[in-house]
This record gives sequence, structure tokens and C-alpha cells, in this order.
Amino acid sequence: MINRRDFLQTGSAGLLTASTAGYSLAQGAMPATRIRMTMIVSPKEPLGVGMEYIVREAEKRSGGAIKIDFFPSGQLGQDLPAFEQLSAGTINIHASGFGINANYNSFFAPWLFNDFAHVERVLESSLAQTWNADLEKTRGVRVLMAYPRAARQMTNSKRPIRVPDDLKGLKLRVPEIPILFNAFKELGAEPVAMNFGEVYTALQSGTIEGQENPLPTIVGFSLQEVQKFISLTEHVRAPEFIYVNARWWKALDSRVRDLLTTLFAEGKKVAAQAIMSQQQSNIDSIKKAGASINEVDVAAFRAKAKPILDRIGPQYLGADTYSAIVRAGQQ
Repeated sequence: MINRRDFLQTGSAGLLTASTAGYSLAQGAMPATRIRMTMIVSPKEPLGVGMEYIVREAEKRSGGAIKIDFFPSGQLGQDLPAFEQLSAGTINIHASGFGINANYNSFFAPWLFNDFAHVERVLESSLAQTWNADLEKTRGVRVLMAYPRAARQMTNSKRPIRVPDDLKGLKLRVPEIPILFNAFKELGAEPVAMNFGEVYTALQSGTIEGQENPLPTIVGFSLQEVQKFISLTEHVRAPEFIYVNARWWKALDSRVRDLLTTLFAEGKKVAAQAIMSQQQSNIDSIKKAGASINEVDVAAFRAKAKPILDRIGPQYLGADTYSAIVRAGQQ
């Protein structure tokens, strides 16, 4: 289950408090700034709670000068088109739990990361600095910061997943991220690539038998209505990334940029707290729908996944990246 210490430490690390975020009309009127911000998840999810906090506070603290047009729930498209729009500058900010390239999708290696502290060590490493510089050079995009996200869990309509053998033959929708997709295949599941917007209907019709996502996403999109078993596999601990168009970000008035930086740091704490506060209500929603929740033998999954990841990790992540992630987990 979710570790409260992990989330609160991750969510509050390096944050400015509201009392220190003293950007107001006392520093002079800010220039009128209109911002387009997108994400594919529901505004009810922790990331959405954090983003809506930022939308409100930006307008309030700027005296109405900053207005953020916020498009959650994939209103302007899923992640891949959103990343293209971000690079082109037609949107300014995109918040996403998916990596914009293979480097950032390293966090989807299942059962590779021990906890969020392990994720944070990688994000604070020279490896991540190299990733960020390369991303700005090749895509014109910058990672402003990373938010904690609830671990991904598995759901299905056939049986509780408790040990690795329970995955055999299950048709699971899995994001088409090579390290994740192929690890599931090696573990005996039958992974299916599918746009997330099609998942509810596919589960309902039996086209697929299961899927995997964090509990807030499962409940946010009512997937517990069409699934019988939710298994707490905690197989992926990928963070949420706040991506910005680099040229747009640099061109902002420094007062606007400083205020936004402060607000996104505060939003990180808000999102982390929302993960904790929503945990019980998500479990209650799952049980109310008649689905069951079960713990799993995480140690058995880690043991089964390790030789697979040792073999395919260098192939999909690069040998240096995979080794660096493993070393970070040993610190």
C-alpha cells in the first residue's frame, strides 16, 4: 500500500510555503499572461487537484494578470499529440505521468524501483540532468519538476493476482512502453496496446480482461465498475512530470516565471497530500462497486522480474541508464 512517509517527504522536499511565496501586487503589476495547460487524467486525481490549485492561485496572486486555460481529461488529445503540441508551442504546459521519450519512461520498468526515494535519487542525479539538457535540445521542452504519483496496480475480471504465475494468459491493456510491455509479456501475460480512452469499453465487452493503473485513475475513470479484482502489485512508481515549452518559459517575464515556479512547487505538496487523503475513499469506491482488493507477494514478483529486467533493461533503457538506476536503488 501507499507509504505515508514516502509521499509526504517527496511531496514537501524543497518546497516554498505559501507564506514565502510573496508574489503579489506589492512587487508591481505583472504583465497580462495567458497560459494553455493540459493533462490527460481527471481533475479529481491528485495531479488534477494540484493543477487546479495552481490555476486558482496564479490568478489570485497575480491580481488577475495570469490566466491559465486548463484542459484536463485529454480534452486536447492524449499524451503523444500533447507532446507534439508542446514542442510546437501551441500549448505551454503539459502535466503527465508518461515520459516524453525513452529516458523518462525508464520509471516504467516494473518492480525496478524500491520506493519514491529511489525515484527521487534518479531524478536528482547527473543522469537526469543529461536527460533534461538533451530534451531541451531535441524537443524544445523542459521538465520543470516531477510530482509523486500513486503506484500502479493491476485489475482484471478473472482472478486475484497474488503471485507471478497468476499473470499467465491474462489479456491486459498495458501502455506501449517497451520496457513495461515486454516485461509483462516475459512474465506470461498477454499485453495489449490500446488508447486509454478505449479501456472502459474494452473491459466491459471482454475484449481485454484487465489493465494496470494507479488507484486514483482506476476510480477516477470508474474502472472498478467493470473489473472484479484489484491487486496491489505496486509494480511501477513512475512520477508525474510537469513539462513546459522551453522557449516560452525563457521568454516569460521573470516575475511571472518566479510565481509559477513557486506555485508548481506548492502544487506538488498539494498533490502529494491528495494521494494520501484519497486513499481510503478510493478503496471504499472499489468495494462499493463489488470489486475485491488483495495484497500480493511483491517479493516474489521482484524476484521473478529481476532476471528479466537484467536482460531487457539494457536493451530498452541503455546499459548505462539501467546500471545507474540499479545503483541508485542500492544507496
